[in-house]
Parts: sequence; C-alpha cells; structure tokens
Amino acid sequence: MVSIYRWFLRFPYLLRLLFIVIIVILFFGTIIHYIEPDQFPTIFDGVWWAIITTSTIGYGDYVPGTIEGRLVAIILIFIGAGIVAAYFVALSSSTVKKQSAVGKGEMKVNWKDHFIIVGWNERTKEMIKCFKEIHPNQLIVLIDSNLKENPFTKESNILFVKGNAATDEVLLKANIKEASLILITSDPTRTELNADMNTILFIVAIKGVAPDIFCIAEILTSEQIINAKRAGADGIIESNKLISSVMQHAMYSPGISNALLDLVDLHSGARIQLVKEHAFAGQTFASVSQVFLEEEKILLGIKREDRTKMLPPLDTILQNSDELLIISRDNDQCE
Repeated sequence: MVSIYRWFLRFPYLLRLLFIVIIVILFFGTIIHYIEPDQFPTIFDGVWWAIITTSTIGYGDYVPGTIEGRLVAIILIFIGAGIVAAYFVALSSSTVKKQSAVGKGEMKVNWKDHFIIVGWNERTKEMIKCFKEIHPNQLIVLIDSNLKENPFTKESNILFVKGNAATDEVLLKANIKEASLILITSDPTRTELNADMNTILFIVAIKGVAPDIFCIAEILTSEQIINAKRAGADGIIESNKLISSVMQHAMYSPGISNALLDLVDLHSGARIQLVKEHAFAGQTFASVSQVFLEEEKILLGIKREDRTKMLPPLDTILQNSDELLIISRDNDQCE
C-alpha cells in the first residue's frame, strides 16, 4: 500500500488531482445508481449527475428523491465540488505560470530540426524578421542572457531561452541535440577581440554538447578565424571583412554600396547559394555558365579547396569537388 502511494506521488500534481476527481465522480455516480435505480437507471446517468453537481451547474434533469440519495448528494457537494474547484484553480494557475515561463525564457524547448540563434541585436532582429517571412513554418530558438522576455511573443514558432550559451544547462534547455543549425552572432557590447573570444567559448561549449550540429559563427578579427575553426565552427562570417569590402568598392565606384547591399539582401529578390553536388565535372566554366543561363541563373564563380574564385577564366575545367556559386531569382523573398 505504501509503495502504491509513493508511486502515485511521482505523478505531476495536476495529474494526481485529475485522477482523484475522476475517482470521486465514478464512485458517487455508481453509489447513487444503486441507491435510486429508478431515478438513475444507469451508472452513466449517475456519473452525469455527479459531474453536473460537482461543477455547480445543476441542470436539474436528475434529482435524488430519497433521504439516502440526498445525503449522498450533500457529501458529494462538500467533497467533490471542492476537489473539482481545486483542480480548475490549479489548471488555470499552471497555464498562467507556463505562459510566464515561456515569455521569460525559462521553459525547456521540445522542438526538433529547429534553428538556434545566439545573441540579440539589430542584426538578429532583422534576420529573424526576414527569415520568418520567407519560411513562416521554420522553428527558431533565440538564446540571450540580457533579454528579459521574448521579443516575439506573438510568434508561435519562435521561442526564447534566457541564459549564457556557454553553459550546458542553457544549451540543453534549447534542445540543441535535436536542432539542425546554430548561428552565433557577435556581441556588440564588447570589444572586437573580447567578442571573438566569447564567440569561440560558445563554439567549444556547443560542440561539446552537440558535436554534429552545423555551427555558424560571426568573427570580427581575422586573427581569431583559425581559432574559431579549431573550436569546431563549420562556417565563419567575417562581418568586418564584408563591410570593409563594401567600403572599398564604394571608393572605387561611388554610389555602388547600395547595389552591393541589395545583392546580398533577401528583400532584393535574389538569392546567392553554393551548389555542392553537380554533374559538370570535366566541362568548362563557359559551357556550364550557359547551362545556368538557360535556367535563369548566373554562375558567379567556383569554390575550390576553401578558396572561392570569382569569374575564373572561361576555359577553366570544373572538378567534382568544386562548389558552384550561383545567383538566382528568389520567388519567396520578403515583401
């Protein structure tokens, strides 16, 4: 008996309370059926009466007529109504607490194949805004230690986890082992070197918990790129180098900066991507470019041995290991 009681206590409070409510309703519904079989022809009728009575609705379609039946009703009202009321109070309280925990980033994520983004800043805000317009069903989890609540409370497919992404507890709360990708943005409140060191610490922690996840990291200083790769980053975003390149092009050709930004902006309607698997080995860059033009795509260059060659000589022979850099229309771009 003691072991059954201990087993019962292992269940969540709401489940235990619901179980008690069901037992009480079934018990009194069965009792009233046997006390007044004419008034309550079936056990179901008795159960129905017990539910209506404990919920204080009181339809009056079934009413005990004997003293014994009314005594049972009195006991049910004193016991059952209180238990049912306690259950609904606990249920509403649990719902409010859960909603509060979700907003404050305290709930554990149970999603699979979701994207995780570390760090909240203007870049993250714009990226999530655009991405959810292109892929509205993609699940996204935001990790940040400074945010007080989820900035996307109205979005059902974006969750917030509050905490430091360098700790196992926070990463597991974000269900990183079931995620398909994680992106680490640089902390704008730190110096460039400190921000990169912090990013590398995140990479080490992430790869320690989920070694197979594809990890993209934003690195500000070129000296720390090798360390980020050593830590396990699968992709590096050199944001300072990207901005510097735009500035250089703007100096050579004033007014071109907006055009360059539009080129990499998903809002512009163009998408740049790498094609890793293809059947163009042995063909020239010129012939493959013509094939892509017929598909309304432009071949910009090839990535060979971690080095990208933009517009190589037209007679360049493509290899199986080459990745093709193309630009095409994006029919799902942000409006």
